[in-house]
Amino acid sequence: MILSDNETKVDMLNNRAIAKTVVELIKESQDKPISIGIHGDWGAGKSSVLEMVEDEFNDNPDIECIKFNGWKHQGFEDAKIALMSAIVSELIEKRNLGKVCEDAVKKIWKNINWMNVAKGAGSFALTMATGIPPIGLLSNVLERLQGGVSDEEKVKATIESVGQYLKDAKVFEDTSTTKEFAEFQASFSDLLKASKIKKLVVLIDDLDRCLPEVTIETLEAVRLFMFSNSTAFVIAADESMIEYAVKKHFPDVIDLSDINIGKEFSKRYLEKLIQVPFRIPTLGEVEAEMYITLLLIGSRLDENDKDFEKLLSISIDKMKKPWKNQGLTISNLHEVFKDRYKEVSNEITVANQISPILASNTNGNPRKIKRFINMFLLRYKIAEARGFGDEIELPVLAKLMLAENYLGEFYKEIAMETEENGKCKVLEELENHLMVVKRETEIANEKDEANKNNDEEITSKTILENKMSEKCKKWSENLEICNWIKAEPYVGNIDLRPYYFASKEKEDYFFKQVKSEKLRFIIDGLMGTSMYIAGIKDKIEVLTAEESKYVFDVLSQKILGQGNISRRPKGIEGIIELVKLHKELQNNLIGLIRSFKMDEVGAWICSGWDKCIVDKEPKEQLSNYYNLLSESGNQFVKIALKTMKR
Repeated sequence: MILSDNETKVDMLNNRAIAKTVVELIKESQDKPISIGIHGDWGAGKSSVLEMVEDEFNDNPDIECIKFNGWKHQGFEDAKIALMSAIVSELIEKRNLGKVCEDAVKKIWKNINWMNVAKGAGSFALTMATGIPPIGLLSNVLERLQGGVSDEEKVKATIESVGQYLKDAKVFEDTSTTKEFAEFQASFSDLLKASKIKKLVVLIDDLDRCLPEVTIETLEAVRLFMFSNSTAFVIAADESMIEYAVKKHFPDVIDLSDINIGKEFSKRYLEKLIQVPFRIPTLGEVEAEMYITLLLIGSRLDENDKDFEKLLSISIDKMKKPWKNQGLTISNLHEVFKDRYKEVSNEITVANQISPILASNTNGNPRKIKRFINMFLLRYKIAEARGFGDEIELPVLAKLMLAENYLGEFYKEIAMETEENGKCKVLEELENHLMVVKRETEIANEKDEANKNNDEEITSKTILENKMSEKCKKWSENLEICNWIKAEPYVGNIDLRPYYFASKEKEDYFFKQVKSEKLRFIIDGLMGTSMYIAGIKDKIEVLTAEESKYVFDVLSQKILGQGNISRRPKGIEGIIELVKLHKELQNNLIGLIRSFKMDEVGAWICSGWDKCIVDKEPKEQLSNYYNLLSESGNQFVKIALKTMKR
């Protein structure tokens, strides 16, 4: 199961404690307005805290929660109007106020619509910034819209709105926008009273994703509401992004000494707007490791699974005082799952292996952790779908993906050092070296200090260091690489080809070239003349079955890649010699012969194979192929086959 990256009410980080504190503050504020900030870096869990706040209020009829996502409204309309409209429309709908107080509803919509008209006619100098849009100016705008603009569809809504308001004298008793804001606040207060709620809680999310102008307009609208009693605003945003938006919007704030104080002003702006700031703490190592374990087990079990809920409860208790425990232990997991432990044992193994490296490289950021795990689970599912899932072991895949994401150059070097059989000898060499170092360190620690100081014997560690390859020495000097290698499972003696193939969507690290110098030499020779091929016969003969198969496959690709098969392709003599010396490849050669298009292949296809195809079954397959070729081949091939039969 792929993990959802959306906000959630399921608390795996002990963040419900923050949500409960927010709820208590809102309740204690009674009918006074309050603004609360939920701050944290991207992916820290701010949106989930808002979900939990809403969840805490679900059973309280005296409090109404309304959610507003600034990013979703960006680009569609003025941010101030968007926030005002969203709050009013949701309040009316949730409390069925359209029937209860119809006049108050009509009045507040008139206030909002008027401000929207002012914004819509902005290109004709009727803007909110003018402060006083008189009736005469409004009439003039209507005339110019009707007579001077060709795009009727673009201004239709504005014409209708202006025309309607010119008929409504009450709206223009005082035509200043200040008056409109005051009327809106009064109408909104009436609406709150009619709703019979003690507190309206507005949860604002994703402001730090918005453009600076949208962010500022939304915050200005919040400031407008803060004059209304019985309101609470909970704003989830990265405070550094908000400060950036303020600084961008007010770039040249000058104090009395003509000093630019834009940075200081941006901080003060947020401090004045947010009465109570909360910053979500970064996960420590213990909490991050528990979170990784929960995510991986949660990918196997449903979040409503009773055993998972029990494990979640234990984890949250441990997160309250992480300095007093070691996180989730194997004993905890056995105690929770009992007979079901095997069901999640693979996920537990992976969690134990990747937690230290993943926790440190993501700086305890929950979203970064979740994205890595999702990428890991998705890659495994794709491998299964493509038919090589049985070649992939989850712990090995996780370990290699850690190198890919956090030790990128090292990951590429592993691919370059990997041989045709998929194994990396340098990795195995360093694994062995580090195991010896570990063992000798343990022995040294057990010795008496005096004996240890007098010990002048050359250790196997020193011997190994002297025999190390240059690449191994280079890797051994990098602490991060050594930590990665020491983390189980060891992968130096594992075929890494399926794992690199699974990561091929980024770059084809592994299949670009023949890495073995010996095999490169033989392949080049087999593509040469008959005389050259005869000179390397002894080297071809000693190839292992695996190596000969690899050489055959590379030669086949080179032969087929030449395109023109009407003439004998380069490499045919070489592949005949290879199969002659490695008879287990006869069936593979029949497969290559059959891959040539019958209507394009030349007469050369009719001879030469008897040198290497000697066993009964492949000879019969070749004879069957010739029978088909005598019907489907070109005229030259047909003549050659008839000549062979005589």
